[in-house]
Amino acid sequence: MEWTDGMLYPVLHRLERLGHVKARWGSAENGRRRKYYRITAGGRDQLDEERKQWQAVNATLKGIWPLVRASYAATATLFPQGA
Repeated sequence: MEWTDGMLYPVLHRLERLGHVKARWGSAENGRRRKYYRITAGGRDQLDEERKQWQAVNATLKGIWPLVRASYAATATLFPQGA
C-alpha cells in the first residue's frame, strides 16, 4: 500500500474528532498558515492499547508461522508437484 497526502488529512481529522489529537492553527516560517497536531493523553492511551493488540497479533502469527511452514513442507513432500 502506498501512502499519499490525500490519505493523511482524513485520518488526522478523524483522530481529532475522536479526541486523540488536538490541532491548532499557527504560522509557518514562510508566513503561511498551517495546522499543527499533537497527541492528547487519551490519544496516547489509545495508542498504547492499539500497540498491545498488534503485539498480540504479531506474537500469535510468529507462533503459527513455523507450524504452517512445517505443514506446507510435509504436504509438498507427500504430494510433490508434477507427480
